[in-house]
Amino acid sequence: MKTLILPALLICLSAFPLHAQPACKLSDGKPLPPAKLEKFKSLLHSTPDKAAVHYAIALEYMEAGNSKQALEELTQSLSRVPWLDPTPEAAFKDLRSCDAFQALVAQLQKKYPPVVASRLIHTIPVKDLIPEGIGSDPVDGTLYVSSVHHRKILKISSSGDISDFVSEGQDGTLAVLGIKVDARDRSVWAATEAKGASLLFHFNQQGKTLAKYAPTQPGKHLFNDLAITSKGDVFVSDSDDGAVYKLAAGSKELIRINLEGRPYPNGIALSPDEQTIYVAYGYGIITMSLDGSNIADVQAPDDVTLAQVDGLYYRKGSLIAIQNGLGENRIVELQLSPDGKRITAGRLLEFRSPFVELPTTGTIYKDNLIYMVNTQIDHEENGELVRPETLQPVRIATMKLN
Repeated sequence: MKTLILPALLICLSAFPLHAQPACKLSDGKPLPPAKLEKFKSLLHSTPDKAAVHYAIALEYMEAGNSKQALEELTQSLSRVPWLDPTPEAAFKDLRSCDAFQALVAQLQKKYPPVVASRLIHTIPVKDLIPEGIGSDPVDGTLYVSSVHHRKILKISSSGDISDFVSEGQDGTLAVLGIKVDARDRSVWAATEAKGASLLFHFNQQGKTLAKYAPTQPGKHLFNDLAITSKGDVFVSDSDDGAVYKLAAGSKELIRINLEGRPYPNGIALSPDEQTIYVAYGYGIITMSLDGSNIADVQAPDDVTLAQVDGLYYRKGSLIAIQNGLGENRIVELQLSPDGKRITAGRLLEFRSPFVELPTTGTIYKDNLIYMVNTQIDHEENGELVRPETLQPVRIATMKLN
């Protein structure tokens, strides 16, 4: 995510003035380009999650070599103490000796201690799988795990046996991201993409290709995650196009739903009555009707950030979200108001834990969230592996949802 200067909004915690930093080397660096400033100014005006935007601005200032401005933006971001722990961010390494940075981290970690609620259930020995999506069969719990690098889908039986469900590149399969199992017939839908092209695939229970669908809208596409209604309507988020595509049951045409400029739509979930669809984007979560109307941002308390949600799931009046873009990776529960339009409270379910090395998506089966601990998605770029010598077997964990 990228950047912006807002002079009136740069507020430091008075208890930790920036001029008292004997061990801290702050630099002025470069100003941000006007286009980036305008982008972030617009985001601060449009999105409810101001903390996430200021955090992203801080990252951009660090990239520009302006650590002084970055620390001020980070201070503004964490002033209400959201759970955006900046400790693991490599970009902030030059701030770690600063008293103000250490004070921010200490305050945040005191409010949000580590939470470990998961246990390991499967290990996939294929180190270069690079999974992104995981789905579960609602009948027997069979798991389906995507592969970005090998362009295929693995199947893990209830007894733990691992096999290929969709073979590598089958019928033109691209890198596989989101996966969902259709509860009506136990067929499997998958979002696939490669270098700006995307295809939505439908496979039967045996892994045979039933159909594939391409967007007709020109430009770059990145089909990312999916939701399926009980009637068979399929919704897929398109992160590059800033849209959601709908495939109505029985139709062969993908219909584009414009998200009105909200960047990088990703996780997607349905309300139980199937009247509302929740879509996560770079800096928040929106609600909309299934026809694409009534788009509105979900509001949340100041200390709850809704940014950078990858996997998103509805469960018993709450959203379960996997966040992996800003600060420490985490799995959170977001309690919804009775009308489902705002978040009333947030709770960390897994945080500062060995089970959230780099999770992306999960699946809920019998009140358990099953998810991938270490997708290693940061080891793949445009079809090529990055730092392959550091890859590890893929671990899958589960946690009981109370």
